[in-house]
Order: sequence, then structure tokens, then C-alpha cells
Amino acid sequence: MMVNQSEALEAINREQVNQEWINKSLPSLRRKFGDRYIAVRGRKVIDSDKDFEKLLARVRRLTDPGSVTIEYVTALEYLWLL
Repeated sequence: MMVNQSEALEAINREQVNQEWINKSLPSLRRKFGDRYIAVRGRKVIDSDKDFEKLLARVRRLTDPGSVTIEYVTALEYLWLL
């Protein structure tokens, strides 16, 4: 499947919007979905699972799986000390 430039930019923008929302919402996402994978579309969690492959299989059955961001949410916040 060939993607034109405007479709690629739209996909990148959707991914960025979802990632920014996930980062901003992490405290509440940790409480609700800690130690699970979440599927996000349009700044909303549409599905979750502890098993990545199971979640991915369900996302692939959606009409527009390319609009979904899958991210792992840890139950605890980790600090990196360098």
C-alpha cells in the first residue's frame, strides 16, 4: 500500500496527539490500567490487555487500525538516575 505525503503527515499527527494525551494522562492511566497495554484512538482508551498479542489481534480487526496507538502502562512510575 502506497501512502502519499499528506496521509503520512496525518498519521504522524494522530500518533503525536495520542502520545501527548497518554503522557499527560499517565497518573490516571496507571491507576486504571497499570501493568497493561492500552490501545488509544483520539485521546481515548478503546481497549486494554495484559497480553500484547491479544490486544494487537483485536486492534487489527478494527476498521482503521492505523489510527490506534498501543502503549504499555506501568503501575509504578520509574525514575531514571543517570
